[in-house]
Amino acid sequence: MSKPAEVIIETSATDSLPDEGVDGDKLFMRQLKEEEIRAKLDAFAKELAQVKSDRDEH
Repeated sequence: MSKPAEVIIETSATDSLPDEGVDGDKLFMRQLKEEEIRAKLDAFAKELAQVKSDRDEH
């Protein structure tokens, strides 16, 4: 017997953060922080891929 799979839909973080009513400085700071977090995540992903590659070679 099979059961139907549950569908999960994710929205991006920017969709979940309302920009209405936020002044320009706060919006700019939030965007800057998001860019900083994305850069850190990207660097971590590259480091993780390198470690995985090194581990697979041995």
